[in-house]
Amino acid sequence: MNPYAPHASSSKTSDAPITRSRTLFYLSVRDSSSFGSSRAPRLAAAQYGDTIDVEDDERGGLLGSQAIDMKGLPPKWVDKSDEVEDILERIKIKSAALDKLHAKHVLPAFTDRSAEEREIERQTSDITRDFRRASNLVTSIATGKGATRAEKLTAKNVQRGLAQKIQESSGHFRVKQRVYMQKLQGHSIKNKDLLAASGAITLRGTDSYDALAEDEEVSRTQLQSHVQSGVALDIEQRTHEITQIASSISELADLFRDLGNLVVEQGTVLDSVEYNVQQTAKQMDDAVQELQIARQYQSNTGKRKCILLLILLIIGMIIILIYKPRRGSSPPPQSGQSGVVGAPPLPPPTESLNGLNGWERPHMYPTAF
Repeated sequence: MNPYAPHASSSKTSDAPITRSRTLFYLSVRDSSSFGSSRAPRLAAAQYGDTIDVEDDERGGLLGSQAIDMKGLPPKWVDKSDEVEDILERIKIKSAALDKLHAKHVLPAFTDRSAEEREIERQTSDITRDFRRASNLVTSIATGKGATRAEKLTAKNVQRGLAQKIQESSGHFRVKQRVYMQKLQGHSIKNKDLLAASGAITLRGTDSYDALAEDEEVSRTQLQSHVQSGVALDIEQRTHEITQIASSISELADLFRDLGNLVVEQGTVLDSVEYNVQQTAKQMDDAVQELQIARQYQSNTGKRKCILLLILLIIGMIIILIYKPRRGSSPPPQSGQSGVVGAPPLPPPTESLNGLNGWERPHMYPTAF
């Protein structure tokens, strides 16, 4: 059957349109063909009125030596991110099926359960393998040599986001495996583990790393104890099953640690951004205070200039008043000259008998003889 042929509609869905998927064919051609010049010259060579087969034109444009404009296509790491999302969706479905098998297997029964144990082991191995494949795809996400800074930053953010998703999903699956192993051994189970296994809570930050260290310790203890033990056939089967679970937990712990490096790096970037924002806010407060002080200085400068100008004017007026001669003051007349212009000079004064000057007129009183 040709996968690229149109899908024939049934008699019940006769009204539905006929569809044809060219995605797989396009992807295979995109990865295998080399690109040259544009196919515009070949289309221009067709004469007016000629009939062009659409399917032959599509196949010829893809398989021929003509170029295909690939500038509008997304980068290759987008396909990897989509594949990682598909793997995570498959892991959710497989994990739900594995939970049902775990719930059924821990119930007491007297029948042979080797088939259930093999199915549980196979499902656990498949989920662990899917986690490992998703982790490899995330680490392989990278941009080409000619990528811009924005494209590189986008790819890095997508890589960190997918790594965080895988880390959360693997941590959730790891808690489920630990709860199942404790149920098989008959040990007491913590309430936090039950809530985390049911998906009610999500372990983040220090809780996730504490749980990681605890899982590693439990898996290491189980591996060491079950290597030394092995008595009966039933005990050996149970030991083998627990050993497989412990191995998967240990492998998931390594995967969790590898993915944690990317998340920690993202947290470091956020911390540095927060520190820069705090420093900027502090510097802005200092700048506001300095501006207020400068405004006060600027407002006081005008007043001080006016006061200084008035002081200088007062000093200048005092100096002018000191050195400027008075109005109406004239030099005293010289001796022997009268104060009237053109008048003859006065005779020199002579002393009289009564002690008066000659030019002073004595009072005339009648004297009696």
